[in-house]
Amino acid sequence: MHNRKLVRLRRKKANKINPESKLFFKEYLEEMHERISSINETFHECIAYDFRNLNFPKPKNIKKVIRCDSNASTSTDLVYDEEFLPFKRESVDMILSFFNLHFANDVQGIFHQVLKSLKPNGIFLACLFAGDTLTELRFALSKAEEEIVNGTSPRISPFADLQGLSNLLQKNNFSLPVADIDRKKILYNKPIELMLDLRLMGETNSLIKMKKNFLRRDVLKRAIQIYEDNFTNNEGKVYATFEIAWVIGWKYHHSQQKPLRPGSGKVNLKREVKKFE
Repeated sequence: MHNRKLVRLRRKKANKINPESKLFFKEYLEEMHERISSINETFHECIAYDFRNLNFPKPKNIKKVIRCDSNASTSTDLVYDEEFLPFKRESVDMILSFFNLHFANDVQGIFHQVLKSLKPNGIFLACLFAGDTLTELRFALSKAEEEIVNGTSPRISPFADLQGLSNLLQKNNFSLPVADIDRKKILYNKPIELMLDLRLMGETNSLIKMKKNFLRRDVLKRAIQIYEDNFTNNEGKVYATFEIAWVIGWKYHHSQQKPLRPGSGKVNLKREVKKFE
């Protein structure tokens, strides 16, 4: 479970920092824009949640964007907790979520509320950290604590796996559900630069069960050594894994494409394959 109050405080702090300094957020903002622009539909009212202090350019197929966040700011139109959506049933036709679901305690509940809030043929699009994100840092911190204090504490938040996210879309009856993942290796001169990046993004540990005291200096020093010993490339750079999941689901509408019935295909696959043998 995550400390939701702590998440909000860290995001509020991070939002005051120049967005250009935040690791690849701008890249994914552009990709979200491209994904929306490629949809052959017009959306009249779009909820854009937690875009930090980044400028989200309105795609041409969106008439109105309502900027939402858990903290008030000059660029925020509506403040609410992402786990308690304040929208009427079938009142909006697009909901966007930008790197916030990985710190939610009830993702299934959020998906359920999103589907209820969407109009028929409305769409939900989210990106979030997932899978093996920060697996190297998790290993280094755990091993250092085992060696020095004979035990480990949760220093890195767990991340949802792609299959789990896909299952949640289906369980909540989204139409045409899609879940895919991008894998990135980010290079740093030193592990401490990675830790600074996470702090600038407001992405440091927020688990309720985490230790309240600061990481001991000797544990941190050993963790950095373990990181460099195990995750350094041939150029002397350390690397960090980030996996970013994209989640897409629609509210059912009779006009949507439907999968073909099993056995309804008109091409014999075995016969076609033999042509190339």
